[in-house]
Amino acid sequence: MQKRGLIILGAATLALVVLAVVAIATGDHGVSRAAPGERALPALATKLDDIGAVGIKRSALSLTFVRDGDNWLVAEKGNYPAAAGKVRQIVLAMADLLLVEPKTQQAEFYPRLDVEDPASGKSTLVTLKDKSGATLAELIIGKRRFDRLGTGTDGVYVRKPGDSQSWLARGSLEFSDQPSSWLDRRIVDIPEKRIAKATLTQPDGTKLVISRAKPEDKFTVEDAPADAKFKSETTTSEPAMVLESLDLDDVKPAAEMPIPDKDVVTGSFTTFDGLTVNVRLLDKDDMHWVALSAVGSGATEAEAKAIGEKASRWTYAIPSYKATQLKMKLADLLEPAKG
Repeated sequence: MQKRGLIILGAATLALVVLAVVAIATGDHGVSRAAPGERALPALATKLDDIGAVGIKRSALSLTFVRDGDNWLVAEKGNYPAAAGKVRQIVLAMADLLLVEPKTQQAEFYPRLDVEDPASGKSTLVTLKDKSGATLAELIIGKRRFDRLGTGTDGVYVRKPGDSQSWLARGSLEFSDQPSSWLDRRIVDIPEKRIAKATLTQPDGTKLVISRAKPEDKFTVEDAPADAKFKSETTTSEPAMVLESLDLDDVKPAAEMPIPDKDVVTGSFTTFDGLTVNVRLLDKDDMHWVALSAVGSGATEAEAKAIGEKASRWTYAIPSYKATQLKMKLADLLEPAKG
C-alpha cells in the first residue's frame, strides 16, 4: 500500500510538472514567468528608439501619443503637441520598473491595488507600440506606494494584461485624468511690461483702449471722461495682461471650431518693439474659445511668424479669468458711483 501511494504521488507530481511546462510553452498568460529582481518589461530598454506611439487608457481618459521626431503629438486632439516631457517620463519609467515582491493573483483583490481592468476601475493601461503599430509592451499600472520600500524610491503595483500575478515594483508613474495636463498648454507669453497699447472691442462695437508711451509709464484710458475715477493702476492695466502666460484648457483644430470675424469680442495688443497680436473670442458650450494671429516688423517679424505658424491651425479654450480680461469695458475700470 505504501509503495502504491508513492507511485500515485509521483504520478501526480509528474502531471503537475507536465502541466506547468505545457502552460509555459503555450504562452499561458495565467502563469507568470517573472521573478523578483527582474525588470517588469525586460526587453523594453533596448527598444526605446523603436517606440512610435504611447497609449494610456483609464476609466475617464483615453489618449494616444504619436512620436514626431523628438516631439509627441496627441492623436485625439488633431495631433496637437503633447507635453513631451511627461510622455518621455512614462516611457523611461516603464523601462526602469523593477519587480520587487509578488502580490495577489486573485482577481477579486485586484481593486485593492488598483490593478483591475482599466475599463471598470482606477488602474491605467499603458501600451507602447513601434512605428509599424506592433505592440512592444503593455502594463497595467495601479496604486502608488510612497517610499514603500524604505529606500527613498516609490513603489507602484503593476500587472501584465492576461497575467493573474500582480506585483509591487520599484518606480513611479502618475496619470492625470485632466486631458489638458497632457497637452503643451502654453499658447503665448507676452508680459504686460512689453505692451504699449491694448484695444478691446465688444460685439456691439464698444471699445476700451489703454496705452502708454514708455514701459515705465502708467497706462491711460483713451477717451475716458475727465472726471473718471479709476479703481487702481492694477485694474487699469489688466487688459494688457491677456497674453501673459496664456495657457489653454482645451484645443481643437481651427477647421473644427472656427471663430467668426464679426459679432465676437476682439483684442489687439501692440508691443513697444513692433509686434501686434490679434485675438478673437467666442463663448460656446460654457467654454471660452480664441483664435490668434500676429504681425511684426523688424526684430519682431520672426516672433510674429512663429506665433502665426503655431496658432493658425488651432482654436484654443482659455481660462475664464483670461476671457474676463478680454471682455473688460470702461465701466469695469471705474469706481462705482456713490449711492
